[in-house]
Amino acid sequence: MTLIAWLVGFGGFTLLVDPYEIAPWISIEGVNARRTRAHEDGYRVHVGHRLLTSDAGTITLGSSRVMDGFPRELPDWPGGYENLAMAGTSAFELARASALAARNDAVQCVVIGVDLREFSTDTNTQATYWITPMAGGSRLAALAKMALSTSAFARALQTVDDNISGGSDTRWEQAYAEAGLPARFEEELAKRYRYYASYEYDPERVAFLFRGIDALIASGKQVVVFIHPVHAWYEEARQRAGAGPAEFALRRDIAAQLAARGELAEAGQACFEGPALQAWDFGGFSAPAQTAPPAADGSAPSAWYYVPSHYRPPLGHAILERLAGRSGAFPVDADFGRPLSPETLDADLAALQTGRAAWLQSQTPWQIHADAAFDALDANPPAPEAGPRAFLTRSDHVELERDVRRIERDASSTATSGGTR
Repeated sequence: MTLIAWLVGFGGFTLLVDPYEIAPWISIEGVNARRTRAHEDGYRVHVGHRLLTSDAGTITLGSSRVMDGFPRELPDWPGGYENLAMAGTSAFELARASALAARNDAVQCVVIGVDLREFSTDTNTQATYWITPMAGGSRLAALAKMALSTSAFARALQTVDDNISGGSDTRWEQAYAEAGLPARFEEELAKRYRYYASYEYDPERVAFLFRGIDALIASGKQVVVFIHPVHAWYEEARQRAGAGPAEFALRRDIAAQLAARGELAEAGQACFEGPALQAWDFGGFSAPAQTAPPAADGSAPSAWYYVPSHYRPPLGHAILERLAGRSGAFPVDADFGRPLSPETLDADLAALQTGRAAWLQSQTPWQIHADAAFDALDANPPAPEAGPRAFLTRSDHVELERDVRRIERDASSTATSGGTR
């Protein structure tokens, strides 16, 4: 009885404080009104539950590039909008998130941002993934796992302390402080070069992601997969470090996944013109990518980017407007964003090469500076970020296949009986 009472108190405290903002209506001033630690796991727990409970017609999924680079809210978006990205996510987590979102009848369209990072042999999941509904099972079971999680309990204690003391996670809040961005821009030259020098592309993850997307398609939702627009310094770091062929392979593999699914009709409640499954390429050396980095004295911040790997919400908003066929409030160069399909693949790959050639020939001060920095790195390569490799397991495939087939069967039986989802 003592153990049971302790578990109830332990779990009850975590659920009451709700550090991950699963139940936003439970808000107590001085206790948890400010969810100061909801971001600690990259918003995984929060997103895992919102995938089932969101009433937004359009949701965005992806890594911190989407989390930080897309608007948090768009009150005027038709049908409602919610940003449900997770920092440091992978193709594995995005596939599981897709299968979960397929169960939410309110969601009509899902926009998924990817780049090479999602398809590396880095870790498949972050720790708190296992206490989210994405890991399988019911939402109630996920809540029980969260209630008994020691990390969730620690976050709850931190949340209460922050609300009482007035404190917060200043590291998170200052992540994009303008005064520090010029130095961070510089740091990323070597940082990204070092990462991609040991990068390993896993094409199996592309197929895994699209199998999760099949659940969304079966449930009548429209899906747009897009490649992120990163700054030219980041793009060139990949090329100079030897990851250029992987960039081409990723686009070929995405086009192949579209080809394998054939011609799909428009979704029942489409948000964007075109078929139920689309892919777009916003990567490469586009006009936004070639804009100047922030001035060292802080007098001229970058209009589109926080750092080379992370763009600002106006550019994310521009992506959504481009997908919707509108110029919107943040117009970008007319060539920003190219449809990616089996028919357009050759033109897309050619545009990547042409864009890089134009960048190399531009001879702007920041292009010359980056070139010199990469020359120095080529001459004296830094130690690569060679960490442990992770691969998809048979059980990963079995569990995803089980969930996707269940959704496909439900959709088929609904269609057969003449009902609607």
